[in-house]
Amino acid sequence: MLLEVNSLNVSYGRVVAVTDVNIGVTEGQIVTILGANGAGKTSVLNSIMGVTPSLGKIVFNGETITKWPSARRVAAGMALVPEGRRILLSLSVDENLLMGAYQRKDRAIIADLDKIYDLFPNLARRRRELGSVLSGGEQQMLAIGRALMARPRLLLMDEPSLGLSPLFVREIFRLIRTLNGSGLSILLVEQNTRLALQTAHHGYVLKLGRLLLDGDTAVLSRSGELAKAYLGGEAAPELVHSV
Repeated sequence: MLLEVNSLNVSYGRVVAVTDVNIGVTEGQIVTILGANGAGKTSVLNSIMGVTPSLGKIVFNGETITKWPSARRVAAGMALVPEGRRILLSLSVDENLLMGAYQRKDRAIIADLDKIYDLFPNLARRRRELGSVLSGGEQQMLAIGRALMARPRLLLMDEPSLGLSPLFVREIFRLIRTLNGSGLSILLVEQNTRLALQTAHHGYVLKLGRLLLDGDTAVLSRSGELAKAYLGGEAAPELVHSV
């Protein structure tokens, strides 16, 4: 198991966001975390990255990293593509990408930068331009490219399709499959439940900060419990596909 999260608890003051959540990512998998707004999905990702304080145990690549700072987790092989992209608008595309490699000291950084531009030709054409002039889809590509510059073994992605046109959404999910095909493990939080279930191997469903379901995505996609997690009350299984 590449990542194991056991008994994760997250609170913001007196507000409890996540309670006793257990998840795992096997090497080479795409794993998705699903749930309605406020279910605690982002809190889980931020806790794994060390951005949000939490209780519980987090093991990555056989090492307990629960008390590690975020920078050490990045150096160990984890990278986050945050919700809302959070690129540096006043920096160029080149500069934003190089920020992703800020902890690296090897000589392959420029070669990896060229690989990112091969992966994202749109960014290559605009490499000297500021992040502020990019479209939403291009900014998302830049955020993904920045994370890849850290050479992660596990990529955490928080709502990568949020606010994008259908064309860019398809492109993002094509990219996720390509990256996974190259050996990268991915933990995905995604609002587009249908695409997430079609893309991931395993899924976890949160409801009000607690783990409601987990299993193979083919099984989850037929679960009436998944629809209930989003819609409340009793819901027919076929509603899952339109959530």
